Amino acid sequence: MLRPRAAGTLAGITAVVLTAVVVGTPATGAEDPPATGGYERTARLTTVGKPLDLLLHPESGKLYVGSDTVAGTTGGSLAGVYAVDPAAGNVLSWVRTSPGSTGAPAQLPGKRLAGPLPGDGVHYLVGLRGVAAAKDGDAAGRGGWLTGTTITQAKAGAKAGSVVVVRGTKLEEVAVGETSVTVERSLTLPATGGPLAVDTASGRIWVADNANSLLRGVDAAAFAPDGKDIPLGPGAAVSFLEWDVEHGTVWAGRGAVLEAYDIASGELAAAFRAKPGDSVADVAVDPRSDQAFAVWQDYGNPPEEGDGVGQLTVYDTATLKDAGKGAELPGNNGQLGSSSVAVTPGGGSVFVASPSDASLTVFTAPAPPTPSASPSSSDPVSPSPSVPVSPGPSDGSPDPSPGDSGPDAGPTDSGTTVPVDGPTADGDGTGGTGGGGAQSTTGGGSFTAAGGGSLASTGSDVILPAAAGTAALIASGTAAVLWRRRRATA
Repeated sequence: MLRPRAAGTLAGITAVVLTAVVVGTPATGAEDPPATGGYERTARLTTVGKPLDLLLHPESGKLYVGSDTVAGTTGGSLAGVYAVDPAAGNVLSWVRTSPGSTGAPAQLPGKRLAGPLPGDGVHYLVGLRGVAAAKDGDAAGRGGWLTGTTITQAKAGAKAGSVVVVRGTKLEEVAVGETSVTVERSLTLPATGGPLAVDTASGRIWVADNANSLLRGVDAAAFAPDGKDIPLGPGAAVSFLEWDVEHGTVWAGRGAVLEAYDIASGELAAAFRAKPGDSVADVAVDPRSDQAFAVWQDYGNPPEEGDGVGQLTVYDTATLKDAGKGAELPGNNGQLGSSSVAVTPGGGSVFVASPSDASLTVFTAPAPPTPSASPSSSDPVSPSPSVPVSPGPSDGSPDPSPGDSGPDAGPTDSGTTVPVDGPTADGDGTGGTGGGGAQSTTGGGSFTAAGGGSLASTGSDVILPAAAGTAALIASGTAAVLWRRRRATA
């Protein structure tokens, strides 16, 4: 298997080292063998705090990020809800305050994004029992808190504008007002409710019943059980549900197994197992491309509990097979929270949130192969990789020797990217979020779906594509390492 090679950083303001990195074989995290042409990691954003949940709005197209603060970050809490331009990677706005338990505004994490608001915006959970709503440009979230039992699950309801929540054995449909949240309908379940999936087309709500190992069907119009329960096989508790309206399938995360259930037959249609040390954290379904995108998180603490590398896996939702387009997620482990995933319609861009390193990574769909004429037996053969080739301006330079690479090993990211450490407030140039460096929350770190980006002295660690060019790096006055890929030839 081909693996990316680490490049060391060089000291100096204008030092730029070109390092050739071969393409890594996509990892699937499940049982089906991978194919070629996986999703490319094209950018990484570290200006949205510690991301806890993602939602791509179906109408406005904006990416919403529910976040907590980052431990060790100076300059105040980064918690709240961020609106991000998914094409450019810019933070459009940051809703810092939400309704507190007493009704007074407070800065609270956007724990879970329940669903989209009409036109733009999201419903989200705050604290133990708070439900709020906000959109891009709002100064603060609106809503309130319920009394009594803690909210454990929430999804947009079948009725427009409503939110369905689980509180113990209660399934409730609530309406979010300017300063309050009102329970409009309530249903007592036979056992404590788990994760939710809402089928707006058929008007059914699915509630995981982990105590009795089944998916319970609830008629959304009558708000009562409809008897369409689906038994679950042996396994771990359900941690999330995701509905595929196009194929009538509900996806269930169950620890080290991701399952797909056919609603029409009530049977298990497919099951995918994690590699040792991984568990499934989230899945996003894109009906337009017939694909489901799953994030598998490593437990951390390698080698005892894993290798420290998560997986993004792509499944064909029509055939329920691994599409072989996955990618590795270095450093994405579950020790500081569960990862989440969102996808643009058509599958062009995939966003993966990693609470463990306070980052949001964008992946771009592999480009389709370029049609070419069928080669004849007289066509010249490409040279072997062992044949020396004179490097040109676009070929890069030979790898530096270990003695030239400085005291620390460089990153092992396998994307066509440029890690750029901007100066922090104290001028030490470390940036980042893990070590307490100053962090920008409203700008910098921009990326595009095609990999374009911009340099900004925001105190944030930003990974930009190699296409940004050497000249831009030198002009920025920041020492950087430019990573480039080259395809291995047969």
